[in-house]
Amino acid sequence: MFFIVGDSIGKTLYFPEPKPGVEVRIKYIGMAPKIIQDKGAGFLDVLIGGKSELDEVDFLGKPYGVTVVGNKIFFTDTANAVIYSYNIITEELKTLSLPIPFELPMGVAFSRKKKILYVSDAKLKKVFGFNSKGQLVVAIGRKDEFKKPVGIAVDDKLERIYVVDTFDHRIKVYSLDGKYLFGYGRRGDQAGEFNYPTNIAVNRQNGNIYVTDTQLFRVQVFDKDFEHIMTIGGIGDLPGRFARPKGVAVDSDGNIYVVDAAFNNFQIFDSQGDLLYYIGEPGFGPAEFLLPAGIYIDEKDRIYVVDSLNKRIQIFKYLKKEK
Repeated sequence: MFFIVGDSIGKTLYFPEPKPGVEVRIKYIGMAPKIIQDKGAGFLDVLIGGKSELDEVDFLGKPYGVTVVGNKIFFTDTANAVIYSYNIITEELKTLSLPIPFELPMGVAFSRKKKILYVSDAKLKKVFGFNSKGQLVVAIGRKDEFKKPVGIAVDDKLERIYVVDTFDHRIKVYSLDGKYLFGYGRRGDQAGEFNYPTNIAVNRQNGNIYVTDTQLFRVQVFDKDFEHIMTIGGIGDLPGRFARPKGVAVDSDGNIYVVDAAFNNFQIFDSQGDLLYYIGEPGFGPAEFLLPAGIYIDEKDRIYVVDSLNKRIQIFKYLKKEK
């Protein structure tokens, strides 16, 4: 079975820890992948399934970005320069056979409207889009257009893809077909300015945009027109502050999740930017991390956190209140 509910002694993990008067909000679900690898698979094979001969090997390098399509987890590996998929149901891990020799793949996102998987490559300085047959259908990034594209996010309602250009200190916005629409931001420390931003997320409910402004140790929140709403965090070692913020995501209630690679945890803020709690500490067990990176939350409020040096993705679930 894929799901591993509870820790090594069988105790189910909830956060915050259940106590009288404390409302449990997060449940630990499990981790992926197990060390089972298909030697190669087309994107179409991954989406519709298919049998293949499997090997058990310890092969994962350094996963970074993650997205989810149905029961398939797609994630980048910056060390091996490949894209993997993991089937939650069958537990099959596949290396996608794609027509691009990646050098430093980082961000990954999926458009359900276009059925395109987008991947950013920080060294090639491009964003590529692949259809369900694994064919290259979108290539974004002419010469000198990007300095270092890292985080990417898709807004299917507005038909946009957002690209964080880390070394240009800007967010660049494109149509899902790769047409440049506009850019936003510049280097600085004021609202709407950035210093080496890395990751980005979109709220499916209202189109709000969340940008990890890494070297200013904060997350900036904007509406869909890039009007600044608020700033979360700041440098420090207290809860609610950041040391090395990386991945960012938002659940269906608008709560904001921020991974901190230095603290080896992720912190959760409400939609007003107030800290709710944090999850994680250094280690190898459930809800423990070593250099966590990307994070993604799917439509079912399942939370996928890339645990880079532990070479895995840990899965949690937000326990939404019944209304």
